[in-house]
Amino acid sequence: MPSPIFLVFKLLLDPNVNNKIVLQAAYGQLKVIGLAKVLSALAGGAIVGVSSFIRVPQIRKIITPRQLDDRIKVANGLSLESLGLETFNQLVHVVFNKQNNSAFTSYGESLLLGLQNVVIILLIKYYRLVHAGEIDNLQHFTLLERVGFVGTKLLPAIAAIAGTSIFFTKIAPTGLVLALQVVGIPISIVSKIPQIQRNHALKSTLSLSNITIRANLLGSALRVFTSVQDYNTKARRKKNTVNDKVLVAGYTASLAMNSILVGQSVVYKNRKSEETEEKKD
Repeated sequence: MPSPIFLVFKLLLDPNVNNKIVLQAAYGQLKVIGLAKVLSALAGGAIVGVSSFIRVPQIRKIITPRQLDDRIKVANGLSLESLGLETFNQLVHVVFNKQNNSAFTSYGESLLLGLQNVVIILLIKYYRLVHAGEIDNLQHFTLLERVGFVGTKLLPAIAAIAGTSIFFTKIAPTGLVLALQVVGIPISIVSKIPQIQRNHALKSTLSLSNITIRANLLGSALRVFTSVQDYNTKARRKKNTVNDKVLVAGYTASLAMNSILVGQSVVYKNRKSEETEEKKD
């Protein structure tokens, strides 16, 4: 039997059928399902789709400056502590949802963001090693030798990331993952604090991608909405909503911290503009 969506499109293309009647019927079906539920599903899918590349502007921010000193400066302006805690939180979130057989749209965002965060962490480690003089003068090496040398220097970070991932996906008991998911609420707050402090100390957010931090804010807001809808659906069916309450609280905390980062970007940008105008005067 054809799907309802296919039938709607077929009727819309039929010249003998009034499109207004078809759309009214489709709208009636949406009301039966629940507009909020439909919007929640669409938002969840959109978040996963966008999250597959949302950290790319931040990665480009690190690697695109022509001068090595500028790339090092961007890397030094980012907080490894913030990224490490955030990535750990995302790993726990993915494992938690997998253990609860949640839909991919519930944790796909965290999975994709976590993978991109790993790339950013390794880039920061690399440029800080370059800055410290531990990686230098590789021009006389072949490409394969360069990869091997850099890989050796980054091996501790790679091993830590791989080991943590294997432990939580293969070994960690359900109770530990649940506890860490609950603790993830304060962790999501704490993870942003080092970056907020670094921005405050530098009086700048130039190391951060404006596209990325604003997308994070929008994503957090949408996640609060989708999680609330999931909670309401389960509550109406009188199902266990403990896990959903944890998710809503976590996304709300993340929304608050992302709001602060966006606020800093606005304040420091305006301050820089004012200083530039004063110099011109």
